[in-house]
Amino acid sequence: YRAGSDLPDGPRSFIFKDRVREVTPLLESIEDVGTARGKTTAQVALNWCISKGTIPIPGAKNLRQVEENLGAAGWRLSAGEMEALDAAARKVPRELVQNIFQTK
Repeated sequence: YRAGSDLPDGPRSFIFKDRVREVTPLLESIEDVGTARGKTTAQVALNWCISKGTIPIPGAKNLRQVEENLGAAGWRLSAGEMEALDAAARKVPRELVQNIFQTK
């Protein structure tokens, strides 16, 4: 999602409306890596998680998304790419929480 682009329907649109502007520099960094690697934004984001030692559980609504998610496997971000993404993430002013009802 981008500022000014179509946002999700329902309650998520209220959250995304504000947050998408805050994370734009991070999204741009992810896109830069994707362009250089021939990967999608989703593939870079998933590989970033994998490269940090986590096991992401991506959702997929259709076969195309499943195939795209699989494109995150079989390669690793370089140390420079990791640092660029980590630096961009540190500039996000608030923590990103997937579940707004999540507690500590």
